Amino acid sequence: MNSFSTIFTQRKFSSWTALLFIFSAIFISGCSSMNRPESASFAGVIISNQSVEKIKAATITVFTQNGYQLMSLPTDELAFQREATRREQIDYAGFVGAHQGEEVFMRVRMSIEPSGSGAYLLGCKAYAVCNPGQAVFETSTALFGFQSGPYQKLLNNVKGTAEQPVVTP
Repeated sequence: MNSFSTIFTQRKFSSWTALLFIFSAIFISGCSSMNRPESASFAGVIISNQSVEKIKAATITVFTQNGYQLMSLPTDELAFQREATRREQIDYAGFVGAHQGEEVFMRVRMSIEPSGSGAYLLGCKAYAVCNPGQAVFETSTALFGFQSGPYQKLLNNVKGTAEQPVVTP
């Protein structure tokens, strides 16, 4: 009688093959974080030879062009939000909450920090916010690093926009 375990251990797979498979999976899953600075915990880019004001202006331009609204915060921070997609609404509010029309917004908080001579690290952290604006029922859930792809693309666009030379007519 050939059970799965005897086939798995005796015929095709050795312990070395299993270890190679495990290390490959770990390496491949970590490769998506290789394109951003080490100090960026979620998503980030380093922008060189640009002022903080120009970086902020490029950030506002890129995020508003991609459906985000600028949020007013009491501090000098930049933050944006957009309505969640139907899938995101189900993910964070659940089927019942999505069916009952519970609001979900995707919020992004930006940070601009010095990073060497004439360079700045533009980083962001994203959150799913259920019941926004309701003091008692508002909940926010931080997104995980593996969900940073769309936000990293936006930051790459900000970098490209900020580093474009100014065209004068």
